[in-house]
Amino acid sequence: MLQLEILGSNATAPTKEGAASSYLVRSRTGVVLVDAGPGSLLAYCARHDLAELRAIVVTHLHADHSLDLMAWAYRWTFPEVLPRIPLFFPEGERGRLEAFDAVFAIPTLPTMNSPITQSWDLHELPRDGTTVHEIDGLRLRSFAAHHSVPSAALRFTSPSGRVLAFSSDTGYCAPVVEAARDADVFVCEATYLEADEQALRGHGHLTARLAGGLAAEAGSEHLVMSHFSSPTMWDEGVRHAREAFDGRISVAVPGSVFD
Repeated sequence: MLQLEILGSNATAPTKEGAASSYLVRSRTGVVLVDAGPGSLLAYCARHDLAELRAIVVTHLHADHSLDLMAWAYRWTFPEVLPRIPLFFPEGERGRLEAFDAVFAIPTLPTMNSPITQSWDLHELPRDGTTVHEIDGLRLRSFAAHHSVPSAALRFTSPSGRVLAFSSDTGYCAPVVEAARDADVFVCEATYLEADEQALRGHGHLTARLAGGLAAEAGSEHLVMSHFSSPTMWDEGVRHAREAFDGRISVAVPGSVFD
């Protein structure tokens, strides 16, 4: 079984509907956190014990996907130091990730001199679609999404061959299609209902209709739409996606669990 839990799916900051981008993937013995948007730590602790966490994967270093990393790192190092786990992030972003520590380190506390690098083992994702990382029984490959910063579409494969894919933030591009190829569940951003070329191809985002088209081209079985600009777009977004995709469609409502 490969299971997905939605901690948060908002495109900017936490709202009454839940946290910003943050998801859990069930691994062999625990869970893997995908993205650490604002509110993710609080949402996680409301449902899970920290001892369940086996790894963190950050698709890209925009705030709505990574701002809570320091909150996680503070909790990982205080009041007690928790066991080190892997932190995966896009290749080439180590400097920006370590800049978190430069801003928020606490020099007078030995365990918090550099919270992120003291908490986790850092691993870069090459986004080549071929390199495989093993995470507690899951196989992870990453692909180059099209966005304004290095952004990694993800493909998790379970021992039984089930596939769960994430688009990350992206414009429509071939590597993301490959990340979602024949996926059992594909979590895809749908930031807009309508948008201009600068938003879609310049900055790198999708409309709900484009998300449906991408899922159809990839042959995904179940499209879970996420990262809407506003929760008020959910119903209309599903209708737009349905114009291009005839498989199962769901919205990434916080608290939802998909098998």
